[in-house]
Amino acid sequence: MTWQQEIDIAVDRERRRADEEKVRADDAEKRFFEAKDLAEAEKARADKAEARADRFEKMLRELGKL
Repeated sequence: MTWQQEIDIAVDRERRRADEEKVRADDAEKRFFEAKDLAEAEKARADKAEARADRFEKMLRELGKL
């Protein structure tokens, strides 16, 4: 095997590693945004539940004034 062939093999190996790292990074980024979207949806549900609790409390206070 010539030096050029060995260099080509080493370069190809490094390019494959870089491609694999890019794929892993893309997957991690996708999971991050999926988790972020899920967290935002959970927060929205919690905000709605808190608003319902506030309305319920207001209604009970109004009933207590009657």
